[in-house]
Amino acid sequence: MIKQVLSGASLVIILLLSVSCVSGRQNVGQDFNNSKVYPSVKCLADTNVSYALFLPPQYEKGKPCPLLILFDSHGDGLLPVNLFNAEAAKIGFIIAGSNNSKNGLPTEQTTDFYRKMLADLTARFNIEKRAVYLCGFSGGSRVAGAVAITEAGIAGVVGCGAGLPNINQKPVSAFSYLAVVGNQDFNYTEMQQLDESLEQAGYQHYLLVFDGIHQWPPKELIPDIFTWIRFDAMRQKAIPEQRADINTFIEKNDKLASSFEAEGKLHLQQETYIKMLHYLQGLTDVAPLQAEIKRLSTEKEVIEFSNQKREMLELEQKLQQEYLPQIPIQSIEWWTKSTFRLHSLSEQQNNPSISQVYKRLLGSLSMSSYMYCNNALKQHDLTAASQFIEIYRLVDPTNAEHRYMAAKLAAMNHNVDAVFNALKQAFDLGFKDINRLKSDPDFKPYLGDERIQKLIKTQ
Repeated sequence: MIKQVLSGASLVIILLLSVSCVSGRQNVGQDFNNSKVYPSVKCLADTNVSYALFLPPQYEKGKPCPLLILFDSHGDGLLPVNLFNAEAAKIGFIIAGSNNSKNGLPTEQTTDFYRKMLADLTARFNIEKRAVYLCGFSGGSRVAGAVAITEAGIAGVVGCGAGLPNINQKPVSAFSYLAVVGNQDFNYTEMQQLDESLEQAGYQHYLLVFDGIHQWPPKELIPDIFTWIRFDAMRQKAIPEQRADINTFIEKNDKLASSFEAEGKLHLQQETYIKMLHYLQGLTDVAPLQAEIKRLSTEKEVIEFSNQKREMLELEQKLQQEYLPQIPIQSIEWWTKSTFRLHSLSEQQNNPSISQVYKRLLGSLSMSSYMYCNNALKQHDLTAASQFIEIYRLVDPTNAEHRYMAAKLAAMNHNVDAVFNALKQAFDLGFKDINRLKSDPDFKPYLGDERIQKLIKTQ
């Protein structure tokens, strides 16, 4: 078994990355309790910038502590802090989620939020400067990537649901990259291609795929994410090496690989060894894993799976080229027929690979429709907005956003009854962002309506 070779192997440290080491300053301002979540901590130097905070039970003022900074696409720092804090408590990470960074802001502004957050966290707590990690979802993932490229001292990035931003410069310093994406996420292909590019560039990297859509990773995947971060910090000597934890990881995954072999699922056995290789690189001798991966690559089942995977990615790219340009061109009647067909293909029970391709295509159409809707509303092109909102509803019927946009359109048309009806439908579909609704100037004349007030109060 692989574990017998890896567990007893001599330690080989491969330092692929370099980060600066600066001693941290200790608590300034109010005291914080360990094991408690704080929804909004205002930065001492700029109270307009705030973050959700969790201190692990192990935190001590005299001991440097690793840090994970989180970026949500909608500026909800508490959401990822609540998602990550249970595992952070087990392994001793401070986590902080930005309440300011969100989609649609310039890179310079989101980077400034990061700088102010890091300065504040460093002033208040004893941060291990060699173990500062960033994580974000969707647009927040691109924020994390932008910060890592342009700012020094980032050990690694966990990018969820979206890859690196299009910044035309080399990273200030190298960083590791863990990509995380759902197999139905419209950015799945992008994340696959990024993983291949990072491999060619020689980065410390891995791609974690879960069963799901465009979303923050499910709670059951968080331990895998933190294992990657911890092993990476050990690799860089930012935290002490825990050989027992490394051996537990080897034993667990070697057992999983053996079960896949017994079931004849050799492609899953190979994928497990590939995961072990990327997690363990720099912590132990990975030559046995490389040999097994190479051996399995010649197996018929593995070759067939690899070919099918490539064919599915090519099909998805072809479908996107075929359908995405049709959004501003085709009629509602055309989209009604087309989306009926696409939804049917996405629900194929006997062919999960094809089903996932069409779910990702619908996700791409949903995102593109949203952008068309948003631009039309900003330009007050109400005729176009009405068309795009209906297409948005057809491609993504359970998404509350198209009903919120329908309510905005009704507000621009000065139709209070339609505003109420669309908002009610949005709430029925799960819309919860009351602050966004109240601060939206288009709704200001209608928030005094008795029906809308009642609707808001019931949420």
